[in-house]
Amino acid sequence: MSLTEIAIKRPSLIVVIFAVLTFLGYFSYTMLGYELLPKMDFPVFNVMTFYPGASPSEVENSVTKKIEDAVASLENIEGIRSYSQESVSLVFVQLKPGTPTDKIMADAQRKVNAIVAMLPKDVKSPSLNKVNFSEMPIMRIGITAKLSPTELYDVVKQRVQPALSKLSGVG
Repeated sequence: MSLTEIAIKRPSLIVVIFAVLTFLGYFSYTMLGYELLPKMDFPVFNVMTFYPGASPSEVENSVTKKIEDAVASLENIEGIRSYSQESVSLVFVQLKPGTPTDKIMADAQRKVNAIVAMLPKDVKSPSLNKVNFSEMPIMRIGITAKLSPTELYDVVKQRVQPALSKLSGVG
């Protein structure tokens, strides 16, 4: 018996088959997971070091360059960017795609710990952080008004912030 003969002789069977396929399709569609911003894992981490009271040039010469030299010997590095600001040194390390970030971060932690003794006394211990773009805020909001700064702060703290924190999906 061919498919055509079955469709002609038993039309109720065809209706049942299509009803089952429609139900399964609808059920599968409702179970689909989707996100507006998919999880992305970029192989990037940073080394942040605080040097209280130091000028940007002092931070660069005594902290940033030493940390750059220490992490430059790691494997699979695509690029290093550093920023020296007043009292803060930031070194961003970008790895080649597909590199296991956790393993490289452990190696980087060992290298940074090895040079801590060569840093000035007032430097706080460097911290390594994995850059996770899916945890970054989507929007930042600023507020201006014709109020004094203390009044505006009170309005935002007592009215605006509680109202925004009650919304679903707001962190």
